Amino acid sequence: MKIQYVSKYISLSEEGLVPVLDCPMDQGPLFSNQTLDDEIYLYCLECDYKKTIGTAFYHELVKKVNGAINGK
Repeated sequence: MKIQYVSKYISLSEEGLVPVLDCPMDQGPLFSNQTLDDEIYLYCLECDYKKTIGTAFYHELVKKVNGAINGK
């Protein structure tokens, strides 16, 4: 898994090309980061929300990023 896809998804969501990933706690924006063990997670700056991204969720993000880039 590459964090670049998650970062690209977030930037595409800011342009309105893919659905926005909002915090389920306070509806604020989510940001991405990676642990030393290469686990990618989303987190909220406003509250303590943190979600580790699984492979199924990651593959959905990749599909949406590629679709937005290729105009599909």
